[in-house]
Amino acid sequence: MRYPASTYRQLSVQGATPVGLVVMLYDGAIAAIQRAMAAIDAEDIEKKCVHLGRLDGIIAQLEGSLDFERGGQVAQTLKLFYMHARGQSLKANIENSKEILAALAHQFATVREAWEQVEHPTSPLPTTSASEDSTDSPSSAPGSGFWRLSG
Repeated sequence: MRYPASTYRQLSVQGATPVGLVVMLYDGAIAAIQRAMAAIDAEDIEKKCVHLGRLDGIIAQLEGSLDFERGGQVAQTLKLFYMHARGQSLKANIENSKEILAALAHQFATVREAWEQVEHPTSPLPTTSASEDSTDSPSSAPGSGFWRLSG
């Protein structure tokens, strides 16, 4: 195994649920923002741009995976959030603003917590009947209609 961290990430992605993949993307967005902030501190414009480019790629992936037919208003709201995030990323890049990035990281963390609750609810979900409760597929998971993941 030449690159254990890369192999671990690949296996984590392969074993993740669709909601788990969304949470991983949010983790990546937050990490990219934090690294861009560190690059601003170090006055390293090149690294700042690299990390904000990664953030923009993650935002594009999140936005591209929304399923508006099944996700309805939640998908529309997430699209607006991603548009806002992209604009804030650009503004932070132009203004070299850690403050904008810190606010954006907080926003991503807040939405990430909501996705984490979908993935790991703290209380059992109500069931309506034994026949409806019998599926374990990801498509029957709460919130699964908000996105589509393509391979």
